[in-house]
Amino acid sequence: LKAWQPLLTPKWVIIVFFTITCIFIPVGVAILVSSNDVVEYEVQYNDVFNPACVPSTRSGCDVSVAIPIEKTMKSPVFLYYKLENYYQNHRRYVKSRSDNQLQGKDVGKVDNCDPYDTYQGKKLYPCGLIASSFFNDTFSGSLFTGGTLITLGSSTSSVDNTLWQKKGIAWKTDVDEKFKTGSVDASYSTTTPSGVTLPSVTDEDFIVWMRTAGLPTFKKLYRKINMDFSAGDVLLLNVSSVYPVDSFDGKKYVVISTTSWLGGKSAFLGIAYLIVGAACGFLAIIFLMKQVLSPRPLGDMRYFNWPGQKGVGAK
Repeated sequence: LKAWQPLLTPKWVIIVFFTITCIFIPVGVAILVSSNDVVEYEVQYNDVFNPACVPSTRSGCDVSVAIPIEKTMKSPVFLYYKLENYYQNHRRYVKSRSDNQLQGKDVGKVDNCDPYDTYQGKKLYPCGLIASSFFNDTFSGSLFTGGTLITLGSSTSSVDNTLWQKKGIAWKTDVDEKFKTGSVDASYSTTTPSGVTLPSVTDEDFIVWMRTAGLPTFKKLYRKINMDFSAGDVLLLNVSSVYPVDSFDGKKYVVISTTSWLGGKSAFLGIAYLIVGAACGFLAIIFLMKQVLSPRPLGDMRYFNWPGQKGVGAK
C-alpha cells in the first residue's frame, strides 16, 4: 500500500509550530481562567485528637470544623474527604476484591480477596482489602448564614434530603451495573477484622470508596450540598473521626468546592498547554531566524557525498 511520506521543509515546520502555539496558548489561558473561577476550601482535621475517643463506639471522637466562606459558592457545592499518603494504587490492594461477589453473581467466590477473604471462619461480604479498609468517618453539616443556623444534613439520617444529597455521588454505571446485592446467610460476615461493620454493597459511599485512586493523595465525593453559600457564611461540620491514618503517616482533610465546565480546581492542564504552546513558539522563532539568516536550498547537491568521491561537493 502507498504510504504518505510528507516532505518536512523548513517552511512547513515553522507553520506547524506557529499553528500549535496559536491554538495551545489560548486554550491554556481559558483552562486557567476556568480553574481560577472554582472556589475551593480545604481543612485538615486529623490533627485534632481526643485521647478519650473510642473508635468502636464512636464515643468522644467528634471533631468540629468551621469553614468561613469568603467568596460566593453557587449550588451545588461538593463536599469531599481527602486522604494523603494513602496508596490505593498498590498492586496487591487493587487486586484484593471479588467483582463476582460485588455484582451479586457468586457471593461465595472470595478467591481473589486474600488476605481478607474470611474472618472467624466466615466468608467476608464484601471481601478484600479495598472493602475492609472502607473509609468510615462521617460528616454532619450546618450553615450559619444571616444570623440563622440552617441544618444541612446528617450521615446518620436514613432520608436522603435535597440539601445534603447522597444519591448520585457514585458513577451511574457503577450503581446500575457493577454493584448488586447478593443472597447471603449466617455463614457470611459483614464485620471486618478491624471491627468495622460494612454497609450494603449498593451503598453509594461504599461504591465511591471501591473506585480506587491512582495517586497517593486523593479526594472522594461525600455529599452534594444543594444550596448557595454567600460570602460571610460559615459552614459548620461535625466529623466523627474514627478512621486511622497515623500508622502510615497519613492526613485527613475535608474539602468543599464548586465546579466549572472542566470539573474541579486544577491548574495542571492549563499550565501544560501553556508550556507546550510556548515551547513550540520558541522553536518556530529559532527555525525562522535560521531560515532567514542562513537559508539552505532544498536538495542542494553540494551536501551529498557519493561513494568514491573525496569530499563533499567533489566532482
